[in-house]
Amino acid sequence: MEKPKVSVVIPTYNSGKTLEKCLKSVENQTYPSYEIIVIDSFSSDGTLRVAEKFRAKTIQQRSNPALARNIGVTNSTGKYVLFLDSDQVLSSSVIEESVERCEKEKAVMVIISEVFVGKGFWGSCSATWKNYYQKVERLYKNNVSLFSGEPRFFAKECLTSVGMFDTALIWGEDYDLYERLKKAEVKETICKSKIYHYELESIKGILIKNLRYGESMPTFMQQTNKQFFPRMLKHAFLTFREILSDFKGVPTLIVGCGILLCLKTCSIVLGLMTGLVPVRSKD
Repeated sequence: MEKPKVSVVIPTYNSGKTLEKCLKSVENQTYPSYEIIVIDSFSSDGTLRVAEKFRAKTIQQRSNPALARNIGVTNSTGKYVLFLDSDQVLSSSVIEESVERCEKEKAVMVIISEVFVGKGFWGSCSATWKNYYQKVERLYKNNVSLFSGEPRFFAKECLTSVGMFDTALIWGEDYDLYERLKKAEVKETICKSKIYHYELESIKGILIKNLRYGESMPTFMQQTNKQFFPRMLKHAFLTFREILSDFKGVPTLIVGCGILLCLKTCSIVLGLMTGLVPVRSKD
């Protein structure tokens, strides 16, 4: 019996340093029936050469991640779609387990466990923070209103039925899609195989990324009418409390997590203030 094809969709922009590991992990999957679609926003490094080395279908178009993923879905031929970032690496059974769970459980979206990995001091702090952030979600999600982990693996049909990603969103587009799918009452499941997500190593890169997220948050609020700040603050407080009570590692890493939290908060607030200007001018 022929196995259903999975389309692996990866947005890229100057991702030459990380893309090879990502694509190699797709190539090493235990599941044989897949295609790789790379949507590149006109990279100036060797991103396309890496993609072509792994025989990926490449599409070049100026796009944010939401638009790139929609383009990937539109050009896909698989029954299922897996969305990856270029700095993520799959454990060998992710695709096989996700397909099996969907087929056996009649589910149409899969939450895949994610482990964050960091090199250098700030990369390690960022990875530690995000791993504990996820731990808090697992511990409190049934009792406290928090942001929950979004699926990365979908039946293509369910994506198209809800209109795919909102391309106006640069931040929160995956959360918005997940909320619309939950409202449609589609069935979800969880994959035990893991995705390893490699964090940025430089503090400058981390802060620029959060500045950009902050700039896009007003659009998210306007488009979705979601009040997410109380949830974010609650989640951050519980995460830092969990780190302090549970962490047995290097004390400087705890201090680094605290400093990083303060700096990221300042970057987001600065970005938010910048992002509010065009939103107000439209009003």
